[in-house]
Amino acid sequence: MSEPTPREKYVGLRSGLITSGLDLNRLQKASAADADFIHIELEDGIPPARKAEARETVVKALTTLDWSGKITMPRVNSVDSGCLEDDIDVVTAGSPTAFLLAKCQGPEDVHYLDRVIDRAERRHGLVSGVIKIALMIERARAFKTMDTLATASLRMLAFHIGPTDLSTELGYRRTYVGQELETFFVRSSVVVAAHSSGLLAFDTPCVHFRDQEETYRQARWSYHTGFDAKSCVYPPQLAAVNRAFSPTADEIHWANEVFAGKAEAEAAGVAVWERAGMMLDDAMVARATSILAAAEKATKQLGV
Repeated sequence: MSEPTPREKYVGLRSGLITSGLDLNRLQKASAADADFIHIELEDGIPPARKAEARETVVKALTTLDWSGKITMPRVNSVDSGCLEDDIDVVTAGSPTAFLLAKCQGPEDVHYLDRVIDRAERRHGLVSGVIKIALMIERARAFKTMDTLATASLRMLAFHIGPTDLSTELGYRRTYVGQELETFFVRSSVVVAAHSSGLLAFDTPCVHFRDQEETYRQARWSYHTGFDAKSCVYPPQLAAVNRAFSPTADEIHWANEVFAGKAEAEAAGVAVWERAGMMLDDAMVARATSILAAAEKATKQLGV
């Protein structure tokens, strides 16, 4: 039996939280937060003189705090930074779910990272391949080679878009408001490339972090674009993002109507049916199934 793909393994994700690798108190709060993945910062958010301190803090957090049900992803420095090898060698002791590689340029970066992780796993006595790889898609060359990146290692878990860094090379101008249609092509391209290979696709945070309405609006667009979850930079954003990635009452009603119509169609011996003013067939059943599964998960999380 083949291993499930990341999208098959991690169903019903909604949100992620970015937190500093320097602050054990924040890491403790992140471990208890209502987020599905935790982006632990070791790259741009950490001053060069404090990177060694951050690595040790992250290992302590990963080995002493309860991360049950969460994907843990330390964001490590780029291949050409001179810091990556120490990031991996030290933090592997905490056995994170994956390392999130900053500023990936192409498949050769993934191949190198794979080898570095493999050596670190053996040194720390971990099962080979247990730690996965996620990539920041924030460089033009990485964007152009996503299909190759997706299969560059058996460790591949996810793509995380970095649209601001990417805009510097591709030339679109971010508005940071609402649907940001100027980013739609790159965002949807990341989703398609990830999902075509069974990987997860994570969206960037809403930078208006104190604005719950704007956070919800942007997260809802991420949801409709196809992302599996959206990052947050501020814990209060999580409620808005989780709500945006949960089925609405109208969606649940539509999904139930699909199945009601399907039952009637089967009884009548036909393959196409009309329900809720729509012409429906089995192509809609998969979407209806995912809506109801997500609704059930949300209900259980709320303890209803």
